[in-house]
Amino acid sequence: MSKQKLFVYLVIIVFLAGCSSSAQGTLNDKNLKLQDHIKGAYPRYYEHVSKEEAQKALPFDLELPDKLPFKVALSTFQISDWGEKRNILLDSVFYPRQEGKNVYLAYRISNFLPNAEKLETNEKVKLENGIKAYFSGSSDLPILAWEEDGLYHKMEYLKEEETDSKKAKSNLLKAASSIYE
Repeated sequence: MSKQKLFVYLVIIVFLAGCSSSAQGTLNDKNLKLQDHIKGAYPRYYEHVSKEEAQKALPFDLELPDKLPFKVALSTFQISDWGEKRNILLDSVFYPRQEGKNVYLAYRISNFLPNAEKLETNEKVKLENGIKAYFSGSSDLPILAWEEDGLYHKMEYLKEEETDSKKAKSNLLKAASSIYE
């Protein structure tokens, strides 16, 4: 085989390898409907999807909490693209039967840390599997954040007014730990 042919083959192999690796880890938006946005601007938000559609589209595995502080009556899932289908964020919100109360548990997972987000706080805790997490927020809206395997997680719980703060934090910690069971 001539040196020229060998060079061409090597260039093709490198090109194909580069194309295949760049396709991994990107959002599969084939079945997603993009909301209106300014051309070239980020973030780009997609219409709400089902849990199954979100799992198919995301470039990372989606594990959700299964021990929530209430029985879920409604859940929503919205994917946003923060940069060329590589920086992806999923917002999921779980609601109980409302009956006049404004209560929810929101769970955000992304493969990057958004600029406005802060992970570490003074109040450190550990999830049941030993992952270090951080509490923030207020007594009405406790927030738990952590990083694991390159994914950033944030969970917030808008609790019922009569639920005390310690109980709300405990419920939030149980919900977050249930992701890894």
